[in-house]
Amino acid sequence: MRISIDFCGLQRLNVLASVAILGVSGCGSGSGQDALENNHTGETHYPSDSTGFVYVTSAGPTPDSAGAVYEYSVSGDGTLSPLSQPSIAAGINPSALVVVGNGEYVYVVNAGDGTISQYAVATDATLTPLSPATVTNPGMHTLGTTGGAATTDPLNQYLYVVNTADDDISQFSIGLDGRLTPLATATVATGIAPVSVVTPQSVNAAADNAYYVLNSGATGDAGSVSQYTQAADGTLTLTSAAPLPAGTNPSVISIGASATFVYVFSNCDGTQCLSSIRQFSVGTNGVLTDSGNVVSTGSHTVGVGMAFASDVDMVTGYVLSNATSVNTTSGALSTYQVGSSGDLVATSSPSQSTAGRAVALSETGKVGTLYVLTSNTGPVAGMPATGGAVYLFAGLNGGAPTPLGTTMISAPYPTALGAWVLLEP
Repeated sequence: MRISIDFCGLQRLNVLASVAILGVSGCGSGSGQDALENNHTGETHYPSDSTGFVYVTSAGPTPDSAGAVYEYSVSGDGTLSPLSQPSIAAGINPSALVVVGNGEYVYVVNAGDGTISQYAVATDATLTPLSPATVTNPGMHTLGTTGGAATTDPLNQYLYVVNTADDDISQFSIGLDGRLTPLATATVATGIAPVSVVTPQSVNAAADNAYYVLNSGATGDAGSVSQYTQAADGTLTLTSAAPLPAGTNPSVISIGASATFVYVFSNCDGTQCLSSIRQFSVGTNGVLTDSGNVVSTGSHTVGVGMAFASDVDMVTGYVLSNATSVNTTSGALSTYQVGSSGDLVATSSPSQSTAGRAVALSETGKVGTLYVLTSNTGPVAGMPATGGAVYLFAGLNGGAPTPLGTTMISAPYPTALGAWVLLEP
């Protein structure tokens, strides 16, 4: 069975880490040619001895020190090796990373100083700061470790950044040279504590121009999903649809393989603190309705990311989560089958564990494979930096993820992962 990941429909997000926009031909439009005519493409950037590259952001050694982006080449078997320039400076507390265009530019959201670092990708996949190296994030006024997530529109002409502590979205245009410019309407209000923003990565989707923002809400309160439409100038406008309830303190929102369903991972519902995934249906003009389908993911778990893969026989969902114990030392990648009505059913396949706290989930760009970023530093403030790892999984054996390899990384406090990997021939 050959499984193909739904690269375009998925936004890989968690509370503090965005997922990358991956190197898949034609994701930005109805055809690859349209993308070449309307998008940031130019020369494809790949080292001759690599099948792609991966970037990992990390906080600095002290709370007020600059973070960094660690740079890796991807070998034919998916394992990673440091590039000739192993890392480059970022801002304070980098919390999200996005790869855009044809692998030409990288943006990093820095929660500690309210900036966005912008880089060009060289022909050897190393990063070079643009001029200026950073731009001010107009919607981020509360600085610290609470950041946000980011995404682009399908044509990579605009960048949107949710600012968790300031309850808004920052909006930028992406120039042909990769430089960010705030839109005339630089920010748009959200609900309380937005943690994610997603849009179907296909201009042919029924939800064209629809954007969904996941609001975590105040601690212990119910979260919500707000719905926006995109104007011709890139500006987002809140629709008249009322925000949809999304369980208690949700952390992940993801668009399913067909772009007809949206899923939200809520972290603690009810007195038993049961975590769950709630399903929404995508209707005309991208308007969401609650399908009423909710699947429990266990007690005291926190969602990190979701991905969906499909072939002619089935659609499979992969859910990355952590337990909420103070002494959490490992994440878990679980498998669900997706029914014709979008409902999720847990499979009998055992979950795959990671020897480290799960931080981010990203598709690799290869058929049926996923990267999981982990950190060896626990959630307790003040613990020493001990690095982390990147796990590679294949969605084989009837949909169950199979470990393919692990690469230990030198980033002291891993926070986000971005991948650009060639598809298999």
